Amino acid sequence: MKRSGTVVESCKRESKIWPDLLIENQRFYNDFNRKHKSTINVGLFTNEHLKDPKGLVQFSKDSLRDAKSLVAQMLADVKHGEEGRLTYIRKLDQLSDILCRVIDVAEFIRNAHPQQAWVEAAQKTHEILFEYMNQLNTNVDLYTNLVMVLNDEAIGAQLTDEEINVGEYLKQDFEKSGIHMDEKSRRNFVELTQEISVIGANYSNGLHNLESMWCDVDRGDFENISDANLKKEILSFQSRSPTFERGRTNVVSIPLMEHIPYYVLTNCSSEAIRRKVWIAYHNASKHQIGLLNGFIRYRAVLARMLGYESYAHHQLEYKMAKNPENVKAFLNKVQATLLDSKENRLMDEIRSLYAYKPNADMTLSDDEIIHEVKPWDRDYLLNKLQTDPRNSAVDSNEIKEYLSIGTVMSGLNQLFESIYQIQLIPEAVGKGETWEKGQVRKIRVFDTQNQITLGYLYIDFWSPKVFPSHFTIVCSRQLNTDIGIESKDEVKNQVHLDDSETYQLPVVSLVFNFHKSTSIFPFATGPSLLNLEQVETIFHEMGHAMHSMIGRTKLQNLSGTRAATDFVELPSVLMESFAKDPRVICKIAKHYKTGEPLDQEMFEKHQKQKVILYDSEIFMQSKMALLDQVLHNADTVALMVDNFDTFDTTPIYHKLESDLGIFADKWSTWHGKFLHLFSYGAVYYSYLLDRAIADKVYKELFYSDPWSLKAGNKYKESILKWGGTRDPWLCLADALDNERLKAGDFKAMEIIAADFK
Repeated sequence: MKRSGTVVESCKRESKIWPDLLIENQRFYNDFNRKHKSTINVGLFTNEHLKDPKGLVQFSKDSLRDAKSLVAQMLADVKHGEEGRLTYIRKLDQLSDILCRVIDVAEFIRNAHPQQAWVEAAQKTHEILFEYMNQLNTNVDLYTNLVMVLNDEAIGAQLTDEEINVGEYLKQDFEKSGIHMDEKSRRNFVELTQEISVIGANYSNGLHNLESMWCDVDRGDFENISDANLKKEILSFQSRSPTFERGRTNVVSIPLMEHIPYYVLTNCSSEAIRRKVWIAYHNASKHQIGLLNGFIRYRAVLARMLGYESYAHHQLEYKMAKNPENVKAFLNKVQATLLDSKENRLMDEIRSLYAYKPNADMTLSDDEIIHEVKPWDRDYLLNKLQTDPRNSAVDSNEIKEYLSIGTVMSGLNQLFESIYQIQLIPEAVGKGETWEKGQVRKIRVFDTQNQITLGYLYIDFWSPKVFPSHFTIVCSRQLNTDIGIESKDEVKNQVHLDDSETYQLPVVSLVFNFHKSTSIFPFATGPSLLNLEQVETIFHEMGHAMHSMIGRTKLQNLSGTRAATDFVELPSVLMESFAKDPRVICKIAKHYKTGEPLDQEMFEKHQKQKVILYDSEIFMQSKMALLDQVLHNADTVALMVDNFDTFDTTPIYHKLESDLGIFADKWSTWHGKFLHLFSYGAVYYSYLLDRAIADKVYKELFYSDPWSLKAGNKYKESILKWGGTRDPWLCLADALDNERLKAGDFKAMEIIAADFK
């Protein structure tokens, strides 16, 4: 619900004086909250329908009714005159929003809500809407009318660019559901899609299943382990092992559970044991590999049904990359840059590891050293390097005392004020407004230049349920009150509206799993402290949040983070660059007791320790991205022609590893544990592409001054404000003043990758 100006100004005044305390001191926050909050249950995220789990189920039923009514109305209106056709895309977008308001909040509740009754209600909501969503995706009348509107030049001349872009996006969405097929083919397509979904769900659920939870090693090798404590702990498990039951005395079984595999791989001096444990620990179960083979096969069939050469071609057609050839050009360029650069930091990293192998011969060639450093050596040699007394020792807890949660959030407020003229203003929450009473912080995102609220963040820093994540609860959208199919009085009971009550404001939830310090309890003495990785995580997720806030569009389908998959991570990855810049962190970080600023030398020492194998990690990411491409490309489709039922992904994985060489895995079936082969499906390269773009944008705009308003405005105007309504390559061409990028071809991909750091 909308707050009075007096309360907003009061919140702004108090938050400006006490930003750290409002975030991290529970007693202070409770006092602040009691002063301003309403005693009336306003519902989760101020949606009055979400006062209890039953309300969520009823909300889904009411929304389903509203959606069906809107479909009937828009199909009737489009047949009766020009007005129905002119407003058709806006109504389709509203239809999507009606359903997304329910689906998005239910998905959040399923993942983050601590109460089982709410989780069960969210599952029920999913079941209520899932069947209807499938019906809409295959509704021929909705599709044919959309095509008719888009093909009508007279209508198109009166539509905005945003409306046309959203219409084209929805048309693509329909066609990817096989709607343009004949009835029999469409039915087969739907069945195949559902089969892929079921197999993929089983694959995702089985990622941690190993072929065996035990790794047998020769007792002679075991006795050579120098760490007496490690040997003692392993022996304590023997009575539970299969070999013990079979009476095999010449074998010791190492349990592949808890911390033991990691400890063996980082501390065991026996390479023979590390090799066996590494392979066993990275082997997916045979069943898991069968699931992977299954959805790769069926995806190839699905792509062919839709007329594509491969699943990769199908997935990439409307992405920045456009086709698999461009992705391959980009990834090859990244690897070439890592290996052939003048600094050759990747090879330096591998040599620095190799130096700790017994009897290391530093006169060997690069290729010989690459061959000598095996995948099971990496963690062991890295541990040797990091614990070598000749290297500067780093106390990982030392820097945390300068990086409390409140300090970091206060620093982000300073940064956003400086580069965007945007403030983060903590607000009191109403009864029932959050999912963790007293723990969730509500933040108003306020544009100081235009004196308007952009949206709201709800942040839980201490969730016991969820890894760091962001959830879009509501997207920006202009209400359709002007065409008489929407009432602001009904909508404002479900969402936050702007001051004019013509726009629904974006609402984003950020959930972290940081350690809950005793500082959030009434008799607290200290705040929750973060390491550098956790600071980067907050910056990353806040990048997504600001994209949602600034990407204010009239239609919600392409609002904020609803951009191309291989562009949407740019704002979040770019924020990581700010978190790595000493000119930012050393300005905002201060000791939680003394207020002393963070020394740059200390920051750089910890940062250096954190990125000790940075280029190696980038190379590993590029290998994973190439595997994702290879398994979904046309060559793999060709392999299936004569052996569809016996098709196996494992030889393809091993060949790629052998070809690329560095930390090559020619033994395990780790690819069966790679979640993103299903969840991304030919788009995993996005991580590296967005990192390369972010590096380039930061270098061009913020390198000289990360606090620059001029740079922030250019970034905001060229990239953030568009959401997904503009071609990403046009956005980049403007941001980087490089006309060559507008083509978005393989050369543009190479330009982005050329000086990737």
